[in-house]
Amino acid sequence: MTALRYRELTYRLRGLIFETRKKLKTGWSEEIYHQGLVQLLQEQDIPVEFKPRKAIIHRGVEVHLFECDLIVWDLIILELKVLPFTTFAPAHYAQLIHYLKCWGKDLGLLVNFGSTRAQIERVVWDEPVLEIYQNHDPIIPYMDDKDRVYLRQVCQSILDIGRKYGLGYPETMYRKIAEIEIRHRGLNCQAGVQIPAKLGDQILAQYTSDHLFIENSCLLNIRSLLDFPTQYDFARIKTYLNNLGLKFGLIANFGKKQLQIYGVSPE
Repeated sequence: MTALRYRELTYRLRGLIFETRKKLKTGWSEEIYHQGLVQLLQEQDIPVEFKPRKAIIHRGVEVHLFECDLIVWDLIILELKVLPFTTFAPAHYAQLIHYLKCWGKDLGLLVNFGSTRAQIERVVWDEPVLEIYQNHDPIIPYMDDKDRVYLRQVCQSILDIGRKYGLGYPETMYRKIAEIEIRHRGLNCQAGVQIPAKLGDQILAQYTSDHLFIENSCLLNIRSLLDFPTQYDFARIKTYLNNLGLKFGLIANFGKKQLQIYGVSPE
């Protein structure tokens, strides 16, 4: 049986979390529970950082600013919530993983003060060895020589990002880094591309997509912390390719264990 990380420390933390909830009871904001827990930690002379911030800089540009709730003993990150339900959503786990990754910690606690009693979930983060999977087969028949040059440059940008930053960060950050890196390679790369929503030949609206639009030839969708991109990811990019009259797109998933790059055709 594998020993729990920081077993004695987390036991003390859990006791103080439950004491905070017991004394304050139900109905307060996150900020009030934060203050209550910090006060109890300080009374026990437990070192705690409150709302620390850390910026990620890529090629001189701030691509993301992280702010976690608490870091205790410079070891354990706490993310505090006030939720009316009894289970944490996948986004809550992902948020804590982002913080663990950013601060280089390997254990976090998700805490919910909003239910009938305090709920605590342990989240362990071990930096995975970067595995790479690529499948360009669906788009090869649609590409000319210029497209293949774009494909190589875009894929190399994604691979370089994966090797430098690894897995575990939010897709918004990877997307911003990809935009910077692709432009650094001399390619035109547009964020917030406008895609026409068509009903037959009629354009109903212009939709702002989170995909990157590269050299007026390719769409790039970036996901993170998924086992695999979803069917919706593939269906959505196909719709956009058809409505823009493009020949190919890419989905890059900075996943849980792999960096995956999939070519997507409009067919």
